[in-house]
Amino acid sequence: MGEARQAKVRLAQGPLAELRAASREELGLPQDKLIVASGHQPLPIHPGILLRELFLHALPKEGLGIWLVVDSDAPQEVSFPVPLRRRRYTHHWVVLWDNPTRLILAALPAPGEERLRLLRVRLAERLSTLKNAEFLRRATGFFSQQLPSAGGWPDWWEAAKAGWAGTGRLRRLYVTELSRTKAFQSFVRWLAGRENLFLTVYSHAARRVGLRPLAKGELPFWRLEEGRRSPARNWQEVHLPRALTLTFFVRGVLCDFLLHGTGGATYEPGVDLLLREVAGIEPPPWGWLTGTFLLEEPPGAQLPEREFPFFLHDLRQLRPSLSGPLSALG
Repeated sequence: MGEARQAKVRLAQGPLAELRAASREELGLPQDKLIVASGHQPLPIHPGILLRELFLHALPKEGLGIWLVVDSDAPQEVSFPVPLRRRRYTHHWVVLWDNPTRLILAALPAPGEERLRLLRVRLAERLSTLKNAEFLRRATGFFSQQLPSAGGWPDWWEAAKAGWAGTGRLRRLYVTELSRTKAFQSFVRWLAGRENLFLTVYSHAARRVGLRPLAKGELPFWRLEEGRRSPARNWQEVHLPRALTLTFFVRGVLCDFLLHGTGGATYEPGVDLLLREVAGIEPPPWGWLTGTFLLEEPPGAQLPEREFPFFLHDLRQLRPSLSGPLSALG
């Protein structure tokens, strides 16, 4: 964490210093600790992604982990693969929520009693075809412990995942809630005051990481109406960040070290450019961690075993595979 400590000192004297201090005070985060952040969408992830959550939960006392719940994303469906056996071993995608109108995840409800019952039925139909009964036992055990809720999907799912992984003490920040904070709104106003510079550099940053360029009149933020996103076209209707602007805020304002998986790491050359050219600061460090390739190879049938959701795995069997990265925290 040496580089993160040095970056913390630099950032405390930089142009975003007041905003960083104010954001920590608003969110109840300690000013003296190293803030290490990572995150993902609230979806049925595989254990390789879950490693980052376990890593943050195991940080030494000088650090504080924050798990960013990206509930501002709008996937076409909430689904996960499960194995089954017909004439040969194959896999099938179980759809928990179909989302053709692309509501953001924060707008989806938690599953009720009937949906959970149907989910257990579908899982049993598929997993009972396997010779290994452990898959069905694990899935049934996981979902039998989850109660129906009148709340939203992200809260329900994060609680279910944390209960399985034992990460309930980890601080979670939801992107939709983060976007309503005074700190984020101040950050947006700060960018609006540098609009020409910011949009010019953003255009270069987007090209650098292969993102679609902004259409004429667009800002790199989302407008939100009735749970659906559309491009913001003026600063007054900025409600949610997009990928680069979220990472820009998290690295520049919220944390001292950002820990990515394989996908998010591709954004960092663009975010480094924004930090240097717009904020005028040397980019703080970031890291990349995935446990995907620490897990067992798929069997000869080429099942996507690494992609199966965490609740089909045995946590006791996973921990030895993941122990290398976790042991670095000593």
